Amino acid sequence: MMSNIKYADLEYTVSAYRNFTLTEALRLWKSKYPEFVDFKKDVIKHDSHEDFGIFVHSVWDTITPVTVDEAFKETNLERRRVFFDCIGIRRIFSELNPEMLDRQVITKKRTKWDEDNNQEEYIFEDVYELYKIPVQKINPDNIDADVSVSWTTRRLFKDDDIYAVRCWCTTTNREYWIYVPKIACDPSFVNDRGNSFKPDAISAIAWTIRINIDKPERIYRQGDIIVVKVGEESKRTWPRHLTKDQYLELMYSET
Repeated sequence: MMSNIKYADLEYTVSAYRNFTLTEALRLWKSKYPEFVDFKKDVIKHDSHEDFGIFVHSVWDTITPVTVDEAFKETNLERRRVFFDCIGIRRIFSELNPEMLDRQVITKKRTKWDEDNNQEEYIFEDVYELYKIPVQKINPDNIDADVSVSWTTRRLFKDDDIYAVRCWCTTTNREYWIYVPKIACDPSFVNDRGNSFKPDAISAIAWTIRINIDKPERIYRQGDIIVVKVGEESKRTWPRHLTKDQYLELMYSET
């Protein structure tokens, strides 16, 4: 039996920001979670939320997700951050007509293991694309005037163009978009007054991996899990991003 709580009278927190109405929260959640089961798993975490989960399930199919256009029209920068977080990088980039800076197709030979744990090699083509959205498309003119805006949000909407790597899972062919900073696109780039900017999609994807082992022998990747095999000369170091050469030479298995 559902409770008699008037959910429309309450305020809601989405992506760590408070003061959303019920309608706003539902639309943001519908944007963030493809299916109700995903919403329930991530939001309805306690028994005390069970009745609210039942209510949301009853209206789930009637909820309209928020749009990228609505996100840009949001004048409060912290709320706008929540809109972008819920909409997701893939949808944002696909709707904003980003500029492709680099595309590389690499033929790889990798090792995998079958159900009987037998090792076998396979060859495939891996595609990496690097995109940019000019900061003018998402930077409101009054960002510096709003003293309530956090440092993180200022960094996201002010300091630089927005870059992302587009790649595909080698096992499922699922498409992924990953935010990267400008320095990841060209590690040799210093600033606009120095050497020219030469964006490289492989350098950018390599930057997303950090290890704390110097001179590793091999690197294994399973989704977001990175396993490093140490060599005889390996030493523990401060975490550092992989270089393009390390990514191409040391990656032994990807699943």
